[in-house]
Amino acid sequence: MKYMDMVVSETLRKWPNALAVDRVCTKPYTIEPTMPGEKPVHLEKGAVLFLPIFAVHRDPKNFPDPERFDPERFSDENKHNIKPYTYYPFGVGPRNCIGSRFALLETKAVFFHLLLHFQFVPVKKTMIPLQMSKKSFSVTFDGGLWIGFKRIKE
Repeated sequence: MKYMDMVVSETLRKWPNALAVDRVCTKPYTIEPTMPGEKPVHLEKGAVLFLPIFAVHRDPKNFPDPERFDPERFSDENKHNIKPYTYYPFGVGPRNCIGSRFALLETKAVFFHLLLHFQFVPVKKTMIPLQMSKKSFSVTFDGGLWIGFKRIKE
């Protein structure tokens, strides 16, 4: 089950439920420049910010070799290397998704039972590698997501 947790976490890193999350600024704030030539960014109360989950999860500064599927990033030995606020598939902080724990538990339970009885196999329509659709603001794939189930004989 620990490895399944790592696989689910890495899956959500590569393909989060949402591409971005929005937040409303509750007080004026200034983001100071970090690079030469940059100007400070002044945020006013009420400003709406979009935090790009997909981009942060795929930034090589946050996750080395971000295109590689590597569940070991989330192992007990490695998860301390994940920088705070760089992994947030359900948002982060006091306004994160209220249903995140239930969604994770439900996902793991479904996959446990599927993997107990079936082998996942590519079918004629399976796209390898998956290509994300550029026509949607949610995470969908060109041509859909097609997978076959082959019953495991007991």
